[in-house]
Amino acid sequence: MLSKLKSLPLVAALLLGLAAEAAAQTVEIRQWQGPAANVRQPEQVMASSMAEWRSLWSRVGIRAPDMFEPGRMNAIGIFLGLRPGPYAVHVLSASRRRDRIMVVFEERGPPMDVMMAQHPSAMAPAPGAPRALSAGPAFGGPAAGFVQPGPGTASLAPPSSSPPPPPPPARPPMGPATSPWAIVLITRTDMPITVEQRLFR
Repeated sequence: MLSKLKSLPLVAALLLGLAAEAAAQTVEIRQWQGPAANVRQPEQVMASSMAEWRSLWSRVGIRAPDMFEPGRMNAIGIFLGLRPGPYAVHVLSASRRRDRIMVVFEERGPPMDVMMAQHPSAMAPAPGAPRALSAGPAFGGPAAGFVQPGPGTASLAPPSSSPPPPPPPARPPMGPATSPWAIVLITRTDMPITVEQRLFR
């Protein structure tokens, strides 16, 4: 009786280990991805039949690969919708978690330097550039009795002999809008599938 009681914690530890392994069991998948689906809004589409598999691929304008086996496979289409530049769907993992299969993906965007060039927080003057003086009472503004140059007046400022400053550098183009997609083929049909987006690294 005592030996049986001593073996109970060992059995419980083994069962917990098996449960943890089953909860994080990796699922075999095959995936495809691209930048140009015929989908304008974000959506996720399940395919469990041959007709749904072909319909999934028609959303990206490509003939469906001849490898889908109804009753033995499922597929998920992940579509991000229109994005202003080079975005992509990156599938991170597919694993069994308790009573379902969890597919985790993230949205990858342009490099940070391109994003900052497209959305500068402030336009700071270049080092060494002369600072402009604002007109006011002490610098010939209307309160000092001077007339502002206009259509009928001439400016008395001497002509500048230095060349004009170069134009600011052009921002790098973001490129045309894209509609990123990924299709994931899962070689299991024995449990439901959930798709989860990872928002932060």
